[in-house]
Amino acid sequence: MSISALFRRLMREREGNVIMITALALIPTLFALGLSIDYARAMMLKTQMNSAADAAALAAVDSLFIQQTSTVASAAAKQIFTAQIATNTGVTFDPATDVTITIDNSGGLNLGRTVVVKFRAQSHNLFGGILGQNTMLVSGSSTAYATQAPNINFFLVMDKSPSMLLPATSAGLDAIRTATGCAFACHAQFPRTDGINVRDTLSRDIFLNANFYSSGTTGYNTWYRIDGSKILYTSAGVKMGTNASLSGSTLTYKDLSNKNASITGYYADGYWLTHNYTSIYTTASPITLRVGEETQAAKDLIPYAQAQASRNNVTYKLQFFSFDWTHTGKSSPVTQHSTMTNVTSLTSANVPDLDGTQDWWYSNNSPTSSLNIGDKATEFNSMLSSMNSAMPLPGDGSTAASPQEVMLIVTDGVVDENIGGSRRNRELSSTDLASCTTIKNRGIKIAILYTQYLPEALTGDSWSQTNVAPYLPSVLPALQSCASTGGNGSPLVYTVSADQNISTALSALFALTVQSARLIK
Repeated sequence: MSISALFRRLMREREGNVIMITALALIPTLFALGLSIDYARAMMLKTQMNSAADAAALAAVDSLFIQQTSTVASAAAKQIFTAQIATNTGVTFDPATDVTITIDNSGGLNLGRTVVVKFRAQSHNLFGGILGQNTMLVSGSSTAYATQAPNINFFLVMDKSPSMLLPATSAGLDAIRTATGCAFACHAQFPRTDGINVRDTLSRDIFLNANFYSSGTTGYNTWYRIDGSKILYTSAGVKMGTNASLSGSTLTYKDLSNKNASITGYYADGYWLTHNYTSIYTTASPITLRVGEETQAAKDLIPYAQAQASRNNVTYKLQFFSFDWTHTGKSSPVTQHSTMTNVTSLTSANVPDLDGTQDWWYSNNSPTSSLNIGDKATEFNSMLSSMNSAMPLPGDGSTAASPQEVMLIVTDGVVDENIGGSRRNRELSSTDLASCTTIKNRGIKIAILYTQYLPEALTGDSWSQTNVAPYLPSVLPALQSCASTGGNGSPLVYTVSADQNISTALSALFALTVQSARLIK
């Protein structure tokens, strides 16, 4: 019999058996549909409760509650969970018995906390009650872990050695190299003995009036142009006299009344040029030096550190140091510029002016006429030894009275120091790295901002090309060996090259010491 014939026969049937069978078949179908709706409602409830559990777990490890006792944090987490479930009328839930908060404080240096939120509830069934199943059990859990953002004392140690007198941009490097033949903004009393000749756009020598000069001053009140025929002009271009002659540091000339006059001073150096570049080249852009950018980065770090301290509800303190070489009458190359101070009390005025306090060298290798240090002006190992003595034993960071400690170093990474009785002018030595290890073994973290030493900075300097350039690829690996290891297993080292922002890099390096909550399950 064909299907169509069978169907016509069933349609002619009048005894009611088929209708009864069909009706009976609909009953389990409807129950199955109803139960699927109940199940879907229960799963929606579970999703809502999972989200509430996540929020509760993260709250207990938030920067505010992670510093509270487990009892306080647990109560806060339960309140957050309950508040998000209370608006749901299709659930039976007892906060006293149906949600449990377990907190494990692991302690140690990072004061870790693990929070587990477990819940259960009864979802009200719409259809299951007909079968005596009025509710459906839903349950779940959420786990969060965080390390408490510790209270930290930061020791910011900034390299102010002569090698930091490099322009901070590629354009600046090109500009000063074109003007003087040297990429370094050498600060010397007699720059011509080192082949540095600073001239204006008409090739007239720049001579500075010493009456307005003091060591470290970046600008000069009066300066003069001397052309090839010894005619003298003021910085404003006004002709002052003729028949000028220079003997040592004294310029003698006939003034406008035809009387003899003299000026005691010095030829301009590369340092003066970088700070007065637009006075000579009026349409050019200013030249900024790395030591100036380093100072600005320290200023910009203050508001960033203040915001981080507020966000993490901890105390950060900061102290400023600089280093170069051990000056006469000093016992180390380190200068302490401040005391350890809460960042909330700091302003940019607290940051030392590393640019304006540069040494004015008598000549190459010689800070003064009677002192020759062989140009060894970046005493890294002595700096580490001095800082190790200056930094007390760190605490666990749990309170402001027991802070962890981080030494932030800003440097170009090339040392020029006496190691084992001989000069070293390349990457950190094994002696330097041993000093780094000594500091780290005390529980003090070392984080380094590397202002990259570029080979092009040595163009035109034959000594540096031979004695420094070949070792530049080893500078970064040595700094990485000196630095501590971050949470991701990488060294706490940031590299910033020419044209990159030193302020941004220093703030990013600072941020690596701050750890925040993360959901792990």
